[in-house]
Amino acid sequence: MSTRSGHLVAASALVASLAGLGAAGHAWAQPAQEAALPLTPPARFITDVEESEALQVLVEESIASTFVSGVRNLDWQRAAAALSPDLRARFPRPEDGIVIEDDKLRIRKYDGTDLDVLDRAGFLDGLRAHVSSWTSVERASWHVFEFLAEPDRQRAYLKAHLELGGPESGGARSVLNATVVVEAVVASEDRWLIERLELAEGMRVENPAPPFRDITDAVGLHFNSSEANQQLRQEILNTRTSLIDSGLNVVDWNRDGFWDIVATKSWEHSVVFVNDGKGGFVRESLGFQGRRLIPSQVLVVDLDNDGMDELVSNRVLYRGANASMAIHTRRNGAWVALSRALEFETVPGLEETEALSMTAADVNGDGLIDLFVAAYENNQSRDPSRFNNVNATDGSDNLLFINHGGLRFTEESDARGITGTQYTYVAQFFDLDQDDDVDLVEGNDYGKNVVWDNQGDGTFRALPDHPLARDPNFTMGFSIADWDNTGQWSLYISNMYSHAGNRVVRLAEASMSDEMHAQIKLLAEGNQLFTLDQGLGPAADQAHSLAVNDGGWAWGSVFCDIDNDGDKELFVANGNASFVDPEAPDF
Repeated sequence: MSTRSGHLVAASALVASLAGLGAAGHAWAQPAQEAALPLTPPARFITDVEESEALQVLVEESIASTFVSGVRNLDWQRAAAALSPDLRARFPRPEDGIVIEDDKLRIRKYDGTDLDVLDRAGFLDGLRAHVSSWTSVERASWHVFEFLAEPDRQRAYLKAHLELGGPESGGARSVLNATVVVEAVVASEDRWLIERLELAEGMRVENPAPPFRDITDAVGLHFNSSEANQQLRQEILNTRTSLIDSGLNVVDWNRDGFWDIVATKSWEHSVVFVNDGKGGFVRESLGFQGRRLIPSQVLVVDLDNDGMDELVSNRVLYRGANASMAIHTRRNGAWVALSRALEFETVPGLEETEALSMTAADVNGDGLIDLFVAAYENNQSRDPSRFNNVNATDGSDNLLFINHGGLRFTEESDARGITGTQYTYVAQFFDLDQDDDVDLVEGNDYGKNVVWDNQGDGTFRALPDHPLARDPNFTMGFSIADWDNTGQWSLYISNMYSHAGNRVVRLAEASMSDEMHAQIKLLAEGNQLFTLDQGLGPAADQAHSLAVNDGGWAWGSVFCDIDNDGDKELFVANGNASFVDPEAPDF
């Protein structure tokens, strides 16, 4: 579930009156029996998913409107309204926990087992200590991922992710991430109170200096869309229609030693921002002839070994029984469109294919770069009689174009063993088994990923028992790197973490087979991280143990050394389209 955007407030609100809440800082240990901590799940609870989820929404809205809203706005009276007068809690202050060594960040890790039991005033005092130096609380979210309501609907046990974040006046930023276990009790028809709360695990990270500075305007990185187009785009977003219609490439476009940016927006803009070497960019057109030919993505790669890159468009055009994609190349200093360079046969009635990502490699070892096109869906996809959310096979047929030199290609995916019509979102060539040829990992939405093992001659066979391909996923991105400097490659897979999915899995575990329960649980747990063990295949998924599985509604990801300390951080893009109303929920 998504958060509601918070309104920023001034730091002066910190001095709000706490009359009636008791003395600040009143923290004291309770006998274990009286405090009823640690919390344990109820022996009996509502297992009807619809009934439980409806009650969960009521409880979450009650807590969000009081506790979360109060913390976000530094209104401690409002936050206290969500807490039972006899609240008992285990929650850390900023100085608790253990220090995690880092060159740039101040990190503290918290464990709930070594914390004292607090009353309501002590708990609120601890929260205030976390945000007291912030000029505002920019982020305050509360997402429930387990919810067990007792049959009489008077009490509920839940687990939630609590996240707080904000800036300080000097530019430093801090974030508190906590997993909490809560016992909530009904106070009235639509009001619930937190009676017990304990930290399961948590971490506070402080960045003394801003890691990035927004210089978009200063360097001129804009599409320059008209107000009318921006309004039209916002109206589409307000309908909850996801727009996957834009792409970015960072390349040395003119081979001058400076990185440039190629940006496309389907049917609207195709731009190259040329780096002037002085801290700015000069905007140039990519030269697509007509708006209908502007693709959502381009691949920039030298396909004819002449030292200059070609542009491969993912726009698919249809001519009777055939379809094609264009290659743009430079001849005598001018761009020339080879509109039918990538031609392939289609099935009857096919007239619209959404081709997404493209990747390139020499699959057959002849010294020429070949092309793989990840095709997602078409006008025949998502038929309710055939579509399956966890095993969909009515997507589009992926394409493998073999390079014969002189910018001549033939489509040979089926002939070389790459078959199937899943919803492929991303693909990556990589020598997974370290046998000196490039294999292919196919990342699919609504189903299992596929590992295609190169047989050494550019033909492929699927490895259905490979750990990367055993279970259904909603895969959106891949990133490969030796992130921990061990000499072993790792593959990070961006999926989707689902709080609702985790709640439902817990409720339905008694009504499904162990195999089905394991698969559905995996779907809800989010991103994965596999280490490729010296050609012997990947080890077990490490994402959960390394706390990198919860990337929200994850899209692309990348390993990169952001702080130049010799190891690689992991950046995951997440979220979805935003409503025009900042208080309205996103997807």
